[in-house]
Amino acid sequence: MAQLKEYMTSNVEYCNSYDNLATMAKKMKEEDVGFIPVVDNDKCSGVVTDRDIVVKGLAKGSPEHVKAQDIMTENIVTGHPDMDVEEAAKIMQDHRIKRLLVLENDNIKGVVTLGDLGVENAEQTAGNIISEISKGEGNN
Repeated sequence: MAQLKEYMTSNVEYCNSYDNLATMAKKMKEEDVGFIPVVDNDKCSGVVTDRDIVVKGLAKGSPEHVKAQDIMTENIVTGHPDMDVEEAAKIMQDHRIKRLLVLENDNIKGVVTLGDLGVENAEQTAGNIISEISKGEGNN
């Protein structure tokens, strides 16, 4: 069976909990991503999505004053590099998430998206995930 390490995107850009919305948005734009992990003391402490910035962040105030720690999702769903792709797809479907952060000993190794899994799995699996996500937004 295929493992996440074969399909994940490595070298994931991240921020820290004290970075402000403007810094996070700039990093997301530069990397052309809609999701950024939050890392403190060499460990992943949460994630922020582009939706978090708009819905949670801007509602709290100025992009220069609202920090990642104010809007990040802390209890994130993760996978590990040796996880089977099918297991990852099931986790994403069950938790209604579009992206799965891949960690090893709390260190970020990469991220897998629905698009990545759509390449490896049958279209039905990707369709099932999208269907579940559309029922209600997950946290990443």
